[in-house]
Amino acid sequence: MSLVECASDTATVTDASSLPGVSHTVDWSPIPQCHNIVSTSQILTSQTCINLQRLADVFPFTTYDRKRFAAITIRLANPHCTCLLFGSGKLVITGSTSFSACVVASHEVTKILREASPRDWFEVKTCVIQNIVAHVELPKGSTIDLLRLYSAFCECSTYQRTIFPGLVLRPPQSPIVLLIFTSGRIVCTGGRSYDDIYYGFSSIFETLKSYIHIGPNVKLVVDSDKAPQSSAK
Repeated sequence: MSLVECASDTATVTDASSLPGVSHTVDWSPIPQCHNIVSTSQILTSQTCINLQRLADVFPFTTYDRKRFAAITIRLANPHCTCLLFGSGKLVITGSTSFSACVVASHEVTKILREASPRDWFEVKTCVIQNIVAHVELPKGSTIDLLRLYSAFCECSTYQRTIFPGLVLRPPQSPIVLLIFTSGRIVCTGGRSYDDIYYGFSSIFETLKSYIHIGPNVKLVVDSDKAPQSSAK
């Protein structure tokens, strides 16, 4: 049974526009907002193994303890992100909000390597997005009935509220995973492009509406022409 078929047996979402005391209007087509991209890059070098200890000695914005972890941590201010550089040249970038920022960060790290070892050459070979994390905020005062949601989709979800307060939903044939909280906050992860996040969330949101209760002072407005806008494409 598909998610849409399951949802047809449940109650529909409360329409706040028919309730008295409506105080403000919100758009009932929430769009996921990207707040973290994890990417990997490969830096080619003439060195057999990058001298991470030299980087730690020269640059104060780095942290390195080879007894604890094999990579050096580099914190960049522009773009604002954190990088993990391994001796092999593999670079993991986290904290960026766009793919272009990941590419710029890769070249910034390469520039740092050239400053530390001017006699060697360094070049960025690849930069690939591994995971995008986005979030959706429902109208203030909204709640999501996680017990009913889990009852309907227990085969593709995990919910143990004594261990973790959110429900983990893995929609069938979807590139994303949703972390859904009673408060109305939804986290989308697992996508490797913003299209994965946007269209993956849009396809499941019609089903989720049946489990969302909107506050009494909210009027819903649907904007069907809204298109995804993100630099994470």
